[in-house]
Amino acid sequence: MVRSNFTKFKIISLPATTSTNTYIKERIDELPENSVVIADIQTDGKGRLGNKWIADKGALSMSVLFKDISSAQNLTVISAVAVCQSLYRLYGIKAGIKWTNDIICENKKICGILCESAIKCSSDSEGHRSYVICGIGLNVNQEKEFFDKSELSDGASLNSLYSKEYDKTEIGLYILRRIAILQGMAFSEVIKMYKALCVTLGRQVKLIRNNCEITAYAKDIDENGCLICENESGEFVVNSGVVRVRGMNGEYI
Repeated sequence: MVRSNFTKFKIISLPATTSTNTYIKERIDELPENSVVIADIQTDGKGRLGNKWIADKGALSMSVLFKDISSAQNLTVISAVAVCQSLYRLYGIKAGIKWTNDIICENKKICGILCESAIKCSSDSEGHRSYVICGIGLNVNQEKEFFDKSELSDGASLNSLYSKEYDKTEIGLYILRRIAILQGMAFSEVIKMYKALCVTLGRQVKLIRNNCEITAYAKDIDENGCLICENESGEFVVNSGVVRVRGMNGEYI
């Protein structure tokens, strides 16, 4: 049996902040391992590849600090699975993962995950320490009008999809529990769960890098969470940090 140590998380609740990831970065030396920052409002959230994450009071904005962990990719995979499992176990909502870090419901993006890693030099005998900050932005209670006004045609919230108000705190705490459980498992087992949830696999996709497009078949996920693709030139591996994935006609999924 896999046991989770949920009590390891130390939660800091804020009425508002620019970005929960930035809040941790600015205090990374003073905050303990497994610190969690949850903000009721986030005014300057950030997504992958420099994208802006637009959120209001209806969103769950949460970041977790992990120290002495070298792979942000592992935590991206773990967190994506944790979000999907939490929504299903709490509410029976079936969500999927758009590789690498977006959570999808009803063909709409409801959640983004941004894991950022850093290595800090130390003057003591340890030499250096690695940090990973895992940011999770989940659209929970925003109305449909929020996405219309923000011109987020690919976005949605649980409320806008299912016409119901949800408890952000309940969801956030459950996600933390699932992260703790998944961290206690072999990563190869988590990868299997990720594959089963990944809506990108088995599709022809466009890979966009520096405004250049490559068409390929999304074939598999490797042991590190990278996307294995294949086209007329053969099989190749795509790292999450360098490309955007779109449908064949430019659609989000």
